[in-house]
Amino acid sequence: MVTIPGKIPLRIYPFFWILTLIIGWLNSFSEITSIHAVLIKTVLWVIVITFSIIVHEYGHALSALAFGQRSTIELTGLGGATYRTGPKLKLWQEFIIVLAGPLAGFALAGGSYLFLNRWSEHSSHLGIFALEICFYVNTFWTIVNLLPVQPLDGGRLLSIILEGLLGLRGIKIASFISILIAAGVGLFFFAVQATLAGSLFLILAFESYRSWQSTLSMQAQDQNDEIKDLLKAAEEDLQEGRKQGAFEKFKTVRNRTQSGVLYRQATYHEALLLNEKGDYKAAYEILYPLKNKFHLPIWQLLQDLAYHNQDWKEAIQLGNRIFSEAPSYQTALTNALSYAQLGLSKPAVGWLESAFRQGMPYKTPILSKSEFDSIRPSSAFQNLLKNCLNELN
Repeated sequence: MVTIPGKIPLRIYPFFWILTLIIGWLNSFSEITSIHAVLIKTVLWVIVITFSIIVHEYGHALSALAFGQRSTIELTGLGGATYRTGPKLKLWQEFIIVLAGPLAGFALAGGSYLFLNRWSEHSSHLGIFALEICFYVNTFWTIVNLLPVQPLDGGRLLSIILEGLLGLRGIKIASFISILIAAGVGLFFFAVQATLAGSLFLILAFESYRSWQSTLSMQAQDQNDEIKDLLKAAEEDLQEGRKQGAFEKFKTVRNRTQSGVLYRQATYHEALLLNEKGDYKAAYEILYPLKNKFHLPIWQLLQDLAYHNQDWKEAIQLGNRIFSEAPSYQTALTNALSYAQLGLSKPAVGWLESAFRQGMPYKTPILSKSEFDSIRPSSAFQNLLKNCLNELN
């Protein structure tokens, strides 16, 4: 990784160079026979792309600096990103910062066009080629970047405008528009056989869909800066090991929100802390009502809590969903234990066999657990135990 320190630090990651080299190489073969010429033009592509992205990101970073924020620029495999810290800005200030990047790109394209028209006669062949690339890259990519697709600048600008006009509803509408535009642009690129660009926009369509889904459950309190800061402080307390302070803050966030994204995040963290304390009942009571709002990692916590609260059937249902997406011996074992508590030997043994196939260690000690006493006399369990003993011998 290349790091350039300064008031606006710049980091360039290795995969960025790989991607720009590939782009340059693929665009350097037209009417060229000499490999030497191909290499030179590839290097020119890399220089122009790198310079253009840096100029674009400095548009964001310098405007943010003017509003009192600090910025760091990173060039990664998929382009550039400007990360900002500092005071929260008004929507019109955010709009200017986001728009400054594309404006810088258009300015660079305009400068390249002027040089081509006024001084091309006095420039070398390679100089003209570099200016042509600069004009093409900054014109085409800036126009694409202004499409109302998230997380492109155009998508962010649309979201800011609609949030200013409609509030939270505007954010949801912007995410939905992003899905439609990204899918349409992706299909267009496939139609003109631009497979790479088409694939990229279909990925953006999927990410926009996920973003839209998350906005559906957003409430007005999710935009409350004071509550967001409190949740952030709670997470920092948790990272620093101040668990009691974190617990109180998460509880306060839950009490002040009652629903929405921040409420779910605080509930999950509070349930984790209660689970660590061994207060399974309280953890299960606050987490279970939100089970359909969460994804796989939280289902795993819920399955454990359901088992500890003797809700065997719910533990099994959760385990079935988890195992279908991410099979593991821990999930299979919890299902086996739950079935054993219900006195059902065949499914319990079946899940034990699944746990063994997933690499569960210490088979014999686990089969000796008292939780399996209710099904221990069954022929299915005895056969499984016998097979395990034979493996050891």
